[in-house]
Amino acid sequence: MIDGRCSAACMLTATTSMTLDIAAIGSTPMARCDALGAHARALDGHAPFARGEAVDARRAPMRASASAATAATAPRATARRARIANAKARGTTTTTRACVNSPEGVLAALVCVGTCAGVLEKRTRVGARVSGPVLAMASASALASANALPGASAAYEAVWTTVMPSGVVLALLASGKALVGKGWTGAGEDVAKAFVVGACGTVVGTAAAFAACGRALGTHGAKIAGCLCASYIGGSLNFAATAQALDVVNAGGKALLTGAMAADNLAMCAYLAALFAIKTSGPSEEERSREVESGERVLSGVTAASACASLAMALIVLELSRLVAAGFGAPSLSLGVACVLAPIVSISASTIARTSKSESRNLSSILAFSGSQPMSEALMLLFFATLGAMVDLRTIFATLSGGAMLPFIAILLTTQLVFTLLVGHKLLKIPLWAVLVAANANVGGPATAAAMAAARGWRQAFAPAVATGIFGYSIATLIGVAIGIFLA
Repeated sequence: MIDGRCSAACMLTATTSMTLDIAAIGSTPMARCDALGAHARALDGHAPFARGEAVDARRAPMRASASAATAATAPRATARRARIANAKARGTTTTTRACVNSPEGVLAALVCVGTCAGVLEKRTRVGARVSGPVLAMASASALASANALPGASAAYEAVWTTVMPSGVVLALLASGKALVGKGWTGAGEDVAKAFVVGACGTVVGTAAAFAACGRALGTHGAKIAGCLCASYIGGSLNFAATAQALDVVNAGGKALLTGAMAADNLAMCAYLAALFAIKTSGPSEEERSREVESGERVLSGVTAASACASLAMALIVLELSRLVAAGFGAPSLSLGVACVLAPIVSISASTIARTSKSESRNLSSILAFSGSQPMSEALMLLFFATLGAMVDLRTIFATLSGGAMLPFIAILLTTQLVFTLLVGHKLLKIPLWAVLVAANANVGGPATAAAMAAARGWRQAFAPAVATGIFGYSIATLIGVAIGIFLA
């Protein structure tokens, strides 16, 4: 068989008028085949079996041209692939760009949302029942989920760092005499007792949630439970501190930690909405009725000068608070310092107004900081709209799809709220408004607690809300770490 293939090759080679040196080929059949194969390859297109190679040679210029065109477009294609890869790495693509992206546009949209929420609260029955802050949160969250607002913006940071503290200080400046006397002291005691009850409710809720679906969270479920427990006693600051103390990230729980943080944003908004849905009278209404009965003179109305004076004093108080907190090495406590300075300023100004012999309308309104309360309410609506805008439901549900994180947090917070209401309000007879403020301080921290008190006009609750929230910061991490270790 081998000799036959070699003879056929010899015949094809002979047709090209070329000769082979048989002696050089060799005498064995395998040697002859090898020599003939080498000679056939050396013909390079002259033999009939090399026609395919000749055709390929004729097509070579076209292939070269196509290769040149591909090489010319390669850099553009590579750059496009790089852009797509970078966009995917950031978690966004060009098709997910929000309709409004500039800080000015985002702020304008948030102000419009707050305005609509305020109008609906005042003009409609449904709005009055739901409340303006809840309407603002829900509307802004819907816009963010519809890709009309971005998930992150410099406008959000400005609202958190400047607008919200200004609103709290303006509300404190408007309080005047409501901040002094036995009523304010009693309010602080009520909120403090309710806060302790709420912290115990968070521990009970964490245990109940872990017993119900903690195992579904995986091997790091106990650590995540500890982080959430700390978050719902103090705040997000304690969530991060507890995660670091329990070494959640380095232990391989980064994905679960990310899901917990996403679920926490949604849960906090839902929890705040539930608190706003509970209707009750606050201490400010009781104080106002006493003032009317005693015949106390109501100071003059809002003027341009009083509005400017109120805003200027609020910003001055914030700056002084920042300097004082930074001087003590605790810049995060600046809002707490502001809640101490603002009442001092308000009480001093109202005292001067009462003792002054001048009957000037402008002077009275300036010293009373007239206009600070409406401005505070407006800024609080803007703050709650910002809270809602930071909750993109699509992203959260995509992150948590198929997981047990949302049920876990739902059980935790439901148990915490029921426990706080039953033990605090029904058993210990703590006023309902104090229980609600303390529960907000537990879950949202001092900022959201003070914002809720300002939005509902509970002037005597401002300072206690901030004080209990800051106290929660100091104890929550230790409790969260202990719970995480115990459940593990």
